[in-house]
Amino acid sequence: MKSLKFFGLGLATTLPTGAWRLVLLLATAVSLIGYPKPASAATFNVTVGAFNPHTWSDNWFVPFSVTIHPGDQVKWTWASSGHSTTSVNGIWDSGSRGYGATFRHTFNTAGTFPYYCTQHHEGGQVIVTNATPTPTPPTGPPIATTNPAAFIASFSATLKGSLNPDGLSTTFHFEYGTTTSYGLTTAPQTHTGDTSRPVSANINSLAAHTTYHFRIVASNTAGTTFGSDTTFTTLPMTGFPVVTTNPATNVTASSARLNGTLDPHGLSTTVYFQYGTTSSYGSITPNQIKTGNDYQNVFAGISGLTPGTTYHFRIVATNTVGTRYGIDRTLATQ
Repeated sequence: MKSLKFFGLGLATTLPTGAWRLVLLLATAVSLIGYPKPASAATFNVTVGAFNPHTWSDNWFVPFSVTIHPGDQVKWTWASSGHSTTSVNGIWDSGSRGYGATFRHTFNTAGTFPYYCTQHHEGGQVIVTNATPTPTPPTGPPIATTNPAAFIASFSATLKGSLNPDGLSTTFHFEYGTTTSYGLTTAPQTHTGDTSRPVSANINSLAAHTTYHFRIVASNTAGTTFGSDTTFTTLPMTGFPVVTTNPATNVTASSARLNGTLDPHGLSTTVYFQYGTTSSYGSITPNQIKTGNDYQNVFAGISGLTPGTTYHFRIVATNTVGTRYGIDRTLATQ
């Protein structure tokens, strides 16, 4: 078998001719491809011997400081002769070089690396910081919670929940019915994003004075989440009016709009607002007559108010079953 000798590093190695072909092939591949470098590596340029307007001499490093990441390199380029870039810690030393020369150093660890010119003692620094990874938006099954129902009337209610799509397009609905088998669903709604938000759906055609079960159901490509079972009981067909005092709006120096919500609860109901500078009120708005078994917005405008004054107000509703009062609220004129 033919063989060749390889001389290097003070050693002589004898290899078969076939093995030499493999060595030459690998050497050629390395010379063509080169050694791998970090995919995100970058080169930062610094000028050596730049003009210094303070001393009227060519002895500056520009920029004085660069901030890079591990794996990046700094390339110094000489703008004038007779300068060096020399690490204070002895990590690198270009030696004194002339105009147009370049010198490179790759920084693989985090830290601050000061350097200077051995001829003129001007300094610079390289700050190496670990790159902050780009946060990956969360993606996963939706996060869904069933919340208590609201606006419960004799034949209707509003189902409520909270939903976090968890970074994926998510469709949700509510299941509801008189048992935990449910049987009825609300129309699907679609949400996106990765934050929690309140969601709701109105339901009608319920039976009066009946207990209903409901839960939220949310699905995306990562899975389906079921909220816990929650119940509510609809109101009887008739009864006391149901009222809520809502915040005032359109408040000026002398006027405002008082707002409230009313369910007449199946009977003809008279509704108005009390208002005044104390919780004894003293003034009322004109009566309004409302009917039905659903929640209705009620409002009344008031005027002749005193500027810079706090007023109390509340909604009041009366039907043949009795009278109900909303909570006391306040407004302050301008």
